[in-house]
Amino acid sequence: MNLFSGRPTSFDPAWATHSLPDTGRQQFAGAFQRLGQQVELLLVPGLFGSGPDHWQSHWEQAYGLKRLHQTDWETPRPADWEAALTAAVEASSRPVFLIAHSLGAVLSARWLSQHGGQRVAGAFLVAPADIDQTAHPDVTRIRSFGPLPRTPLPVPTAIMASSNDPWLSLPRARALAGQWQSDFLKAGAVGHIGSSEPLGLWEHGATAMLDFARRKLPFRVQ
Repeated sequence: MNLFSGRPTSFDPAWATHSLPDTGRQQFAGAFQRLGQQVELLLVPGLFGSGPDHWQSHWEQAYGLKRLHQTDWETPRPADWEAALTAAVEASSRPVFLIAHSLGAVLSARWLSQHGGQRVAGAFLVAPADIDQTAHPDVTRIRSFGPLPRTPLPVPTAIMASSNDPWLSLPRARALAGQWQSDFLKAGAVGHIGSSEPLGLWEHGATAMLDFARRKLPFRVQ
């Protein structure tokens, strides 16, 4: 079983720019490192994995994050994907904080609703694929991951959604946030948030995630 491949200070909205000066990048790296001293930061990619231009891959390289691996990214099976996440959580010596995208966000929500949050500190759910309502042509590949959970998730979570995401409308993102008792965060008009959009280090998302962790995790993040 493959497990891993392989982290706020003051939260200044001015950080949320596409290209960050070296001083700002160092601040982000320090914030990720301090958070990573409290929790195991785990990237959870979606369908097809996250390629080299995806913000998850940029975070992995720039901030030293770990990534969940699956044996089959193109024809995912819920039981296999859930087993990989279970193994990763159980292997960690610290509470895990999930940083998930698309089908990875769905996987994380499903896993939390089924297993509880005893070993998970929280989850940042970016653009969860709306299996129940989307008309995206690739939905047949992931239909078996439905239906989406309809009850509150057992740990602090945030849903970050784009206003022009073909997989998830803003009204549905709001509805899911209500059902899961998640924070609802807007990403702007950035499509499916990384699947085809070159977001680089996606500083807006990093700022939102770090602020969420500062506010909602059950310990103080300096």
